[in-house]
Amino acid sequence: MRFVRRPLTAAAALVLLSAAPSAQPQTAAPDWSLPQLMAALHQVPASTARFVETRYLHLLNQAQRSSGRLIYIAPDRLQKATIEPIPARLTIAGDRLTIERQGEQNRTISLQDSSQIGALVESIRATLAGDLPALTAHFTTALAGNANVWTLTLTPRDARLRELVTTIRISGERTAIREIETMEPDGDRTDMAIAPEPK
Repeated sequence: MRFVRRPLTAAAALVLLSAAPSAQPQTAAPDWSLPQLMAALHQVPASTARFVETRYLHLLNQAQRSSGRLIYIAPDRLQKATIEPIPARLTIAGDRLTIERQGEQNRTISLQDSSQIGALVESIRATLAGDLPALTAHFTTALAGNANVWTLTLTPRDARLRELVTTIRISGERTAIREIETMEPDGDRTDMAIAPEPK
């Protein structure tokens, strides 16, 4: 159902729903690894950022663009507030995903009852929280780069989830997520560029 796929992609992209503030520059250790990245992310209690999301659909000639604000509060609260072109808000708190759109009735989804949505949410929430067991429960991982500039590629373990998303690529600088790319089996793609809020 088309309604289900949209929130799935948006939830996955949320947050990331949520770039964390940059720490002081570090020198990458030779044995830098995913557990070290997760440990660093785990230290971030909260963050806010601006996002620009571009969705490329193979059925449309023109990309769809939106922008707004991301909020993350450890360990499990994420919010994606779209400002343009149409105000909307997705909020994840614990086991609940709430979808609010202008002119529509609010919808709340249980992540426990919707395992595929829950897995996509965990791709971002577990990354932000530095929760490696939760992340690897749903995805195989490949980490490239170093502690200063890195890319984490997630591939769903579950075949049903791979019917919705083939890969999620998260790029960051130290403890700040800067870009999230979500690829779907039909070639559709969502790119989210994330930047610190102006001071």
